[in-house]
Amino acid sequence: MNRSAPDPSVATSRRPWMQAALLCLAAIAILWPSLDAGFIWDDIKQISESPTIAGAEAPMRYFSLNVVESWGSKGRGGEGVDTYRPLFFIALWSIHHLTGPDPFWFHLAVLLTHLGVCLLLWLIARRWLDSNLAAALVFAVFAIHPVTAEAFLWASAISESMAVAGLLGAILILDRWCRDDEMRWLASAGDGLVMLIGLLSKEAVITALPVVSIYLWRVRGVNLRALSGPWIAVAAFIALRIHALEGLQATGSGSGQRLDAVRNLPVLVLDGLRSLLTLQPVGVRHLYWDYRDVTWTTSVIAAAVLAVFVILALRARRGAPLGPTALAITICMLIPVALITTLPGWSGFGRYLYLPWAIIALACAEGARYLQPLIRTLAPRARPVLGILVAVFLVLEVLGLRHALWVYHSQENLARASVKLQPHAPDGWEWLGNHFLEIGDLPNAARCYAEAVAIEPGIFRPRHNLAAALYYLGRPAAALAHEKAVAAIHGVTADGATIAAAACLDLELWDEANRWLIAGLERDPRNELLLELRSRWLDKRPDRISPD
Repeated sequence: MNRSAPDPSVATSRRPWMQAALLCLAAIAILWPSLDAGFIWDDIKQISESPTIAGAEAPMRYFSLNVVESWGSKGRGGEGVDTYRPLFFIALWSIHHLTGPDPFWFHLAVLLTHLGVCLLLWLIARRWLDSNLAAALVFAVFAIHPVTAEAFLWASAISESMAVAGLLGAILILDRWCRDDEMRWLASAGDGLVMLIGLLSKEAVITALPVVSIYLWRVRGVNLRALSGPWIAVAAFIALRIHALEGLQATGSGSGQRLDAVRNLPVLVLDGLRSLLTLQPVGVRHLYWDYRDVTWTTSVIAAAVLAVFVILALRARRGAPLGPTALAITICMLIPVALITTLPGWSGFGRYLYLPWAIIALACAEGARYLQPLIRTLAPRARPVLGILVAVFLVLEVLGLRHALWVYHSQENLARASVKLQPHAPDGWEWLGNHFLEIGDLPNAARCYAEAVAIEPGIFRPRHNLAAALYYLGRPAAALAHEKAVAAIHGVTADGATIAAAACLDLELWDEANRWLIAGLERDPRNELLLELRSRWLDKRPDRISPD
């Protein structure tokens, strides 16, 4: 019996999805060790120690909470009050209630979301570059880049991939279905909904939307009416945010900070591009400590270099329009990050490069295609050389990713990598000290805290922790000196008063101990340790000791 010949159209339609499946399997094989990692960094307060994540209340309450309240803090003051990410916390709540607090499931969710972003990028690359090979290369170089690993190896960074998935999904819908008059309004509503999902996961993607809208309109020919969907989503997000936060509540910053941010922005953009293209060593960056000494001269030089890149991209925009688009998106996405360079307590950089790298990868593939005729003219055999360069870059990515997998495996590894990358920044030393404190290694904890204090004498947490470590090492005088320094700069806290009062009691400084106890109990009247120390003071003070 003769077999009928296979339908070539079916074979053609299946081949791209077979490619996508193979790419996903390869990415899973490379990234699988990340599932064995623990909770690190903000995972502690956002997942493992957040009472709202473990609570039984309905997750819809997150639509009326800011980030601090979502952690379980009271009130509207404090760090992160201007951040509104309800779908991000709903995702964490859902994973916790389905699987429990096991880090494996949170990392699996991050991995799957990241693969979803990679697939969306692959679909866009196929449409925009009209090449399965180019789409595969874009998928590959994006999926495993070690510099952006912060966005897909850290459990709490699922907000990043969720937000980027929303933006890329909206782009794909606009580009694919909004050209059809019959489908335009339905597609516009769909991309608006997808965009809103992204915004409710992390608001930062809003900065890229103007550039994306211009590109889709001017280059891809998307109707302006169809572009209304994402902007309606922006309006809806702003309305929900105002309702929850009782106003826009932008991050508080003075004019001096804003001026410093303007100065740092050109250097920051070039730093980001260099990190992506040169595979910068992986570790958590503390941007403040790298950028606080940037001069205006350095900024002007960086702006001039950046201007050259912009001019070159604009000259080639007809054949490769994604070049200027990628640069514009990178600049727009890093504008709010420039403000972070003025805030000492903010860590991280790679996650902010997640979306820029997606567009830059597309632009690089488009640029290679644009330059291909010139390369063939200058060197007919240059095509294999280009392939070798891409292969070398992918190998370097895999090697860099192996290091990234080690870095983000545990809080200890993250701290050690941060100290190695930025020994001049106190944050890494503090994290390493916290690790040693948790395992009971007080001498090493004190050493690390002392390094942080030596770098920044006015720093609060490391100095207080140093005082605590020194006290338990039997050095009450040194502990008291550090708590005095903390109080002089930051005021008295209940925890600080506890260490200081205990040290005074050991040193038999009765009056000073009393002053610390009074100050500490004013701030926390029910503090059990302070109340215990108060009883000890009452038992030991000299006027209660009977004469011989």
